[in-house]
Amino acid sequence: MKATLFHNPSAGDEDHSTDSLARLLCRAGLPSQPHATRGNALEDGLQEESGMVIVAGGDGTVGKIAARLPRRDRPLAILPLGTANNLARAMGRWASPEAFADQWRQAEERRLAVAFAEGPWGCRRFVEAAGFGAFAEAVQEADRQGLEGVAAGRAAFRAILRRAEPVTLRLEADGQPREVETLLVEVMNIPLFGPNLPLAPEADPGDGLLDLVTLAPERREAMLRWLERPDKGKAPTDVQRAGRIVIEWPGGPCRLDDECVSREAPMRVVLGIEEERLRVLVPPAAERNTPDLEPDTGQAKGPAKGPDGERRA
Repeated sequence: MKATLFHNPSAGDEDHSTDSLARLLCRAGLPSQPHATRGNALEDGLQEESGMVIVAGGDGTVGKIAARLPRRDRPLAILPLGTANNLARAMGRWASPEAFADQWRQAEERRLAVAFAEGPWGCRRFVEAAGFGAFAEAVQEADRQGLEGVAAGRAAFRAILRRAEPVTLRLEADGQPREVETLLVEVMNIPLFGPNLPLAPEADPGDGLLDLVTLAPERREAMLRWLERPDKGKAPTDVQRAGRIVIEWPGGPCRLDDECVSREAPMRVVLGIEEERLRVLVPPAAERNTPDLEPDTGQAKGPAKGPDGERRA
């Protein structure tokens, strides 16, 4: 089978070069055409009509390509080379590119939904989460300071959360409106977001539903404690599952996956799930933990990267 390889060489510890990945895949029976993850090379790769799609990188790279694939019937393999690797963890991650090369013929398929957000920016797709408030601001701050790795991302979130002002806003989930006072809003398509935080541990990436996460102001201190050890229990948040969510956001920081799309003016955002799913190749059941929600507190090596472990493109 031929393959299209997208590789972000700046992801994670940068141990793998594009050429070495291409040689590894070719020896495994997957001759691949390498493409960069930005500019014309990215666009050319997205337009390929057939074969497997292999994305080697962190969540930013995987999300960008998964959300934009025009042919969702093409099998997609994620080689998790970032630090957080939320998407790979949520689906069932390959231990290494070498493990994928050895076992891709025995891979199983899982479905990954693609979400959308309609707002002032038009209609944009995302696969991990859409965020409003404290964490979206933390992503901006981490980018501004050039912070790197999961631990630094969590520290930035804690710093922002300590001083975040509560916001009162109107939410609608599957036609049921309510008003809520919250420190943040996260609309989750998978269990994990940002620096390996399992905010929606029951989320199913392929069930066609989104998990709406809010944090009441009186739970701020409990959330700060949880952020110190997110492996020791569930986050003190409220979670509601719905197929269609409407947020009347009063203005301020917001993001789609790891891309900030902030607006100071009030806006109405409609979020939902597209009908056609992606086909994601995951390790055989005996070789994986699904979902793999154990937080990784490791620090990314190398030059400055965002909280997800990838240098921003």
